[in-house]
Amino acid sequence: MMAATLNIAHRGFTKDTPDNTLESFYAAIKLDADGIECDVQETADHSFIIFHDDKIADKNINGLSLAEIRNLKIAGQYQVPTLEETLSLCRKRIKLMLELKQVNSLDLFLETVNAAMKPEELFITSFKASLVKELADFAPRIPRGILIDKTIAEPLKIMDDTKARIMLPRFSYTTAETVNNLHAHNYAIMVWECSSSQNLRTALDWGVEGIITDAPANLALELKYRQRPRG
Repeated sequence: MMAATLNIAHRGFTKDTPDNTLESFYAAIKLDADGIECDVQETADHSFIIFHDDKIADKNINGLSLAEIRNLKIAGQYQVPTLEETLSLCRKRIKLMLELKQVNSLDLFLETVNAAMKPEELFITSFKASLVKELADFAPRIPRGILIDKTIAEPLKIMDDTKARIMLPRFSYTTAETVNNLHAHNYAIMVWECSSSQNLRTALDWGVEGIITDAPANLALELKYRQRPRG
């Protein structure tokens, strides 16, 4: 497990720019966040882009080519980033947490990722248990996590079934008991949808390994405050 809680900017630092853009990722780097979380989708011609929804301009991403998507703009001016552009921007600068959405060509995805960044610079996550389990076989050195958006009844069974090393539950479904249970069995836990000051402080008190937040600037201040010498 990691020594300190990581400040992971959810889809970048989005105070002034749309999420999942190179501009929001660069803003997170300038903020000195520890990591960036973003979403990976596969196009019809087996390229990879960074975009949250399965549709863009009311069309399924897996039915569009990369060239077609590159002609579209976010908020009228921002380009949809490719995975390669994102890796190039982040490598040796900041950790990158890649959430796999609609990704079918796992071999091509891993080939792209491994060519650009070292395993210790990355996390790969998904809500899809089958994908996380595949990662254990095909990319065992890259930290992998299972995303959870429901009540956590049997956390250890989830980790065993998916071969994940990190659990990533929504903050509202997380308890100190769950955190302690996972830690006792040498698993890491990172929470998401955790942005209010009170929730950030609670997650830090629990000792989670990472917080994926829409408020990375506030988390940075809280972390800095906790590092100050008392006296």
